[in-house]
Amino acid sequence: MKLRRSDQKIQPPPVRSVTKPNLVWPSFLRLFRYSIRPFKATIGAVVLYGGVFTSAVHAQPHVVGYARFHSEKPTKEGGALLFSELACANCHGGSPVKISRKGPNLIDLGQRIERDWLVKFLRKPESGRKGSTMPSMLHGLKDGQIEAVVAFLGKRGKGIKFRTERHANAERGSALYHEKGCVACHAPTVDFKSPHGNGDSFDLALAISHPDLNAKTSLEALGLFLRDPSKYRVDGRMPHIQLNTQEAMDVAAHLMDFQASDPREAVSVKEWPKVGVKLVAEGKALVQKMNCAACHSIPEVTPLDVIPLKSTGLTHCLSSEPQAGTPHYKLTKSQRESLILFLEAQDEIEDKTGHLTLSAMNCYACHDRNGVGGPSPDTNRFFVGNEALGDSGRLPPPLTGIGHKLKRDWLIGALAGEPEKGVRPYLKTQMPAYAAHASTFADWFVKIDQKDGVRTLIDRPDDLEAGRKLLGINGGVNCITCHNWGDQKALGIPALDLSSLNERLQPSWFRSYLLNPAEYRPGTLMPSFWPEGHSSIKDVLEGDSERQIGAIWKFIKNGEGLPEGFANRLGGQFELLPRDRPIIQRTFLEKTGTKAILVGFPGEVHLAFDGDSGFLSMVWRGRFFDAYDTWFTRAAPFGQPLGDEVYEVPKPGTKGRFRGYELDEGGNPTFIVNRGGREFRERFSVAEGQLIREVRWVEGDPPKLRHPKNVLKSEASGENILTYTYFWK
Repeated sequence: MKLRRSDQKIQPPPVRSVTKPNLVWPSFLRLFRYSIRPFKATIGAVVLYGGVFTSAVHAQPHVVGYARFHSEKPTKEGGALLFSELACANCHGGSPVKISRKGPNLIDLGQRIERDWLVKFLRKPESGRKGSTMPSMLHGLKDGQIEAVVAFLGKRGKGIKFRTERHANAERGSALYHEKGCVACHAPTVDFKSPHGNGDSFDLALAISHPDLNAKTSLEALGLFLRDPSKYRVDGRMPHIQLNTQEAMDVAAHLMDFQASDPREAVSVKEWPKVGVKLVAEGKALVQKMNCAACHSIPEVTPLDVIPLKSTGLTHCLSSEPQAGTPHYKLTKSQRESLILFLEAQDEIEDKTGHLTLSAMNCYACHDRNGVGGPSPDTNRFFVGNEALGDSGRLPPPLTGIGHKLKRDWLIGALAGEPEKGVRPYLKTQMPAYAAHASTFADWFVKIDQKDGVRTLIDRPDDLEAGRKLLGINGGVNCITCHNWGDQKALGIPALDLSSLNERLQPSWFRSYLLNPAEYRPGTLMPSFWPEGHSSIKDVLEGDSERQIGAIWKFIKNGEGLPEGFANRLGGQFELLPRDRPIIQRTFLEKTGTKAILVGFPGEVHLAFDGDSGFLSMVWRGRFFDAYDTWFTRAAPFGQPLGDEVYEVPKPGTKGRFRGYELDEGGNPTFIVNRGGREFRERFSVAEGQLIREVRWVEGDPPKLRHPKNVLKSEASGENILTYTYFWK
C-alpha cells in the first residue's frame, strides 16, 4: 500500500469571500485606528455543502466548527466560537463554550520536539501547521530573547523514559488510522481503500492538517503521544482514541511514513544545546510577561488577571498588523467581522442547545444532534462496522437528548472511556475518552436536555413474566432476533445487549424510543411495534401498550433467566469434549485473536495457538470449549475457554509467520512457524495430566520461547530439539 508521505502538507480550509456588513462600531473600538484590509484570495474554488469557497493567501487559523457552520457569512455565533477556540476567552473571560480551550502541556519538549522546529513555529505558527490556532506571540522580540524563551521551555518536565519498541507496521497503522476514527477530523491517505471508496476526492475544507511530523518529532515520541494524547492536549480537542502500545506505534509509523519494521532504526529527537541558568531565568520572565500561562499550564508562571471584555486593549488582538505585547492572528475578513459581531452583541450568548460546545469539540464530525452534524459525505465512507445493522451498525449514535437518554453515572463512564461502557462492539470507529471533562460534560448534557412532564413507565410486579414473553420470539415482539442478551448472542444480527439497559437508560427515554424509534434515529432498522401508541400484540396484557412497554422494562431490570426462544444449551450439546483423541477448533478467542487454533486434549489440558503471531497463546485445565457461537452465530464473537484455570503466555515482541500444522497418528498437532527466516516445528501432546511441548529446528541457535504464567516446567535439550513439560502440583 502506498502511504501518504509526511511532507505532503494538508492545506488549510478555504474561506468564503464575504461583503463587509454595515456595523455600528462600539465606542471602545473607535478609540483605535486599524484597518481591515480587503482579504485577498487565490483563484480557484471548491464546492462544499452547496457553498463556494476560495483559498486564502495567508494561513488563517482553522476552526472546524466555524468552517462547517459559519463560513458563509459573519455571525455573532461564529464569533463566539472563534472567541473560544482562538483562546481569546483565556485572557478576557466570557466564553459560552463549556470546555475551555487550552494550549498543549509544555513538558519534556527537549525529548519530544525538535528545537529547530519549535523556534520556527514560535516565530511563525502557520509554518509549523497550516491553520494553527496558536497566535503569533514573539513579534517584537530579539533573537536572543527568543533563544531565552526556548531555553526556559526546554527545561520543563522531569524527563521521559521511552519504552524500546521492537516492531512497527505502517500498513497496519494506516488501517487503524482510517478505521478507528482519525479521518473524522484529519484527511485520509489518498489511496487508502475503504469498503465504500477511497479518499482521492476528499475535500480538505473540514480536515485538520498535520504538521510535518518528521521535522517536528520522533517516531518514539509520537507513539508515546498517541497512547495518551490527553496528557499533552489537556482540553480534549485532540481526543483520546484508546490505542495499545503496538497500535500507537503502528499509527505513528503510518503518519511518519516509517517503512522499516524495527522502530529502533528511527531517529530520536536531537539533543538540545545546554543553556545557562541566566538565560533560562530571562526566558521565564518573558513567558510571564507574554502571559503564556493564560493558555498553557506552567506552574512556575502565574497567569495575569483577566482583562475585561470591553477593554480597549482587546482591539490590538483584532488588528490586521501585529501589535507589540499582544497576540496576533492572521484572521480572514469573515473571521474578524464575526468576532466583532460577537463583541458588539448586547445580549449575552449562551450555549443553551449545546451547539457551540459540540462545534468547538468537533463532536459533529461523528455524531449528529437534533439533525445537525454527523459524518460529512467525504468522511461517511470511512465509518465501518456491521452493515447488517444498516447505518446503525457503522455510524456512531446521535447525541440528540443524550442527557435525557442516559443515566448520569453511565454517561460519565462512557465519556471517560471505561471499557465496560462501550456497548457497540460492532462499530470500528472508537468513541474517544474525555476523562478530565467527563463529569462536566455529563452534568451539562443533563442540564440542557432536561425534560419536564415526561411520562413514566407503568411498574406492575405481576407483569414481569409478560415482559419475558414480549422480549422473546414465541408470541412476543422478537427482540432477541436482533439483540444480544448478556452472554447469549442474538438469533440473527447481533445488535447491542438488552440485558443491562436499565443500568444505562432512563426509563422515560426507553418508553419514548419504543413508541417511535425513527424519530430518534431516522433510517434505523429498529421497527415500531406500537405505531401511534397501538400495540401489535393483542393477546399479551390485553394489548395495553403502556403495560407492555413497562413489562419489558420490568423484566430487563428484575427478571431472571432468558427471554423465550433461545436455543436450549443446558444439555451441553455444543460443548466440545475431547475423549479419545485431541480436538482442533479454529475460532475467535479473547486474548488470542481472530486466528486462534484451539487444541483440546483428553486429560483436561488444553491450549490456544495464535495463528497470526505464530506463538503459543494460553493453556488451561478443565473443560475445553463451547462451539455454539463459532458454529451458529452469524457474527464473529470472541469466545473464552470453559476451564476455570487459564494460564496466559506473554505476547512476543515480534511476530512469526504461521505455515500451517500437521497431525500425527494420535491427533497431536505440530505447528510450523517461520521466524526470522528460519523454520521451527512445535509439537504438543498431553500425558498423565502434563502438557509436553517439543520444539525442533534445523540449524542455528534455539528459539526464544515464552511460557505459560504460573505453571511449573521442566526442560530437556538435545541436538536441535528442546522439550518442555508443563505440570501442576
